[in-house]
Amino acid sequence: MKQTTDFSYGGKSYNTLLQPTDWRYSAAITGLVEFFTEFGIDYLVLENISDKPKTAISGFDGIVYNQEDITEDRYLEFAQSHFRNSMTHLTIENLLKSDEFNRDEIKKINELIKSKTVFKEVFGKTKFEGSNAEFFLNKINENRAKIIKSTFRYGKNMYTNFCNQNLLFTDSNRHCRLNGYNVDEGRKTKYLGYCFNKDSFVINDIPEFDFIPFAFSNPSMYETYFVNNNYSISTLVETNREISRRLDDINDTDAKNKLLTVLKNSKDFIDYDVEIISKNRDEDFYKTLFVRSQRLKRLQKLKDQKFKFSYKIGENYYFNLDKEIYEKCLNDEVLDDSILFMLKVLCSDENSSQYTSYLIKKMIEINLEWKGQDDMLANDIRIARGAGYHTALKLKEDKAENKISSFQQKIIGALIAHDYDRVTEILLNLSSYAETEFGFIYKFLENPEENKDLVFAFASAFNKNSNDKGDNTNE
Repeated sequence: MKQTTDFSYGGKSYNTLLQPTDWRYSAAITGLVEFFTEFGIDYLVLENISDKPKTAISGFDGIVYNQEDITEDRYLEFAQSHFRNSMTHLTIENLLKSDEFNRDEIKKINELIKSKTVFKEVFGKTKFEGSNAEFFLNKINENRAKIIKSTFRYGKNMYTNFCNQNLLFTDSNRHCRLNGYNVDEGRKTKYLGYCFNKDSFVINDIPEFDFIPFAFSNPSMYETYFVNNNYSISTLVETNREISRRLDDINDTDAKNKLLTVLKNSKDFIDYDVEIISKNRDEDFYKTLFVRSQRLKRLQKLKDQKFKFSYKIGENYYFNLDKEIYEKCLNDEVLDDSILFMLKVLCSDENSSQYTSYLIKKMIEINLEWKGQDDMLANDIRIARGAGYHTALKLKEDKAENKISSFQQKIIGALIAHDYDRVTEILLNLSSYAETEFGFIYKFLENPEENKDLVFAFASAFNKNSNDKGDNTNE
């Protein structure tokens, strides 16, 4: 929430108070703090002062500053610095610093000059010929603010990714400038609010929301993130700096994989509930992920375990096991569906069966822990796995190896259909056919839905190439 104030502290006066009452204000504050730090502008953090403004909302930290310190010139200079890797004019300037230019360099510079509409306005029809570098350098210097503003406003990874590009540098608007919050006034608005009351739609907007693009992580990523842990301004700013730094250090093209990897290794700087806001360039809205501390601790516990497994499902679409497990963990979901998918892979891909069976074994252990059944079912799981291994071994010795895949597919198919009567029927038929008693089946029958991990364990060890002996006891 933003308030006008008349506050004095340490002999200086301040006229604006901003507190992180929701994620938009938190992100605006994060961007503003980076802005103030860049230019050495004086501001106060409520947490660090004893006598706070009387109008400050209790329970929230915040910052106090002077509105007039935020100028368009400073803002554009800050945008150029923050998004420097996307500022084409800086690339052109750097290339023009050479004393000599070959044909390829001249071609590259001319391609960059043609790449943006603003350059056509600044340079006209003049082409770079290798001897007129001074002309282009002077033109860039003379029109720097104009170039930055246009580049930043329309850049796909810059302002237009986060806000309505037409609202840059505007005062408070009738509707919030952020994408997903903004409203086209030319369309009907009566359906916007609760019970068809458009006045109930959240429309608050402040100029400081222009600083939200600077709060999100690495602008080079296709999907960027902001962590709203607004316990204090210092943790808010430092956490987002650390998140961005760690994301930069991970060599992966998938932004979500990078985030999950960072969170998995975040024990030293995040150990509480946090809200993560994400923004994808292809989407005109923001997404929210609530990461509860219990889920985060589970994820952090997985950091030393390896689940590298990828399986092609369709054109340009892969099932990535590590990502699947991490997302299930954060969403507080169990691994039942993922285990079933891996069991299907185990049936269809004999080349990966031993490794796949090992991964399923680890997943079942995690699944039991997340369900709170690890102590209760651990021994039964070992018995079920041992039964699977010894039954497969017996069928191979009896020259009935073809029955292994047949029974395995039937069991998995029944599990996928949640048809536990059918699962029981298949297990009993298999027990009779192999002349082997399945001691775990009685535990399964007590509550099939709750104890289906027993059948998961049996099916993962019951395959042609399994070397998992489990427990030698089937009693």
